[in-house]
Amino acid sequence: MRTCARNDAVRLLRVINMTQSHGSVGARVVPVEAAREAWLEPETDRYDEALWYLLWQGALAADVDMLAAPVGRPFGYSSYILTSAAVRMLEEQ
Repeated sequence: MRTCARNDAVRLLRVINMTQSHGSVGARVVPVEAAREAWLEPETDRYDEALWYLLWQGALAADVDMLAAPVGRPFGYSSYILTSAAVRMLEEQ
């Protein structure tokens, strides 16, 4: 994973929090909608690595309601659930 993945991930998480979740654990969020404001371009390695970092750290969780959605969308276009780990990650910054 690139060394800037963590910085990109935290920046993406901040934008997600400011524009979608407002610190609400359990909120459904769509990272791709926040990507460009976080200076990330969807469907690029940097965006994918930032999103994977958030998933790996437990900041975002799969949205089980979207697991049955049709296949064919690129990675990162689904909705996710904001977790308490995301709030902790933001507080540490």
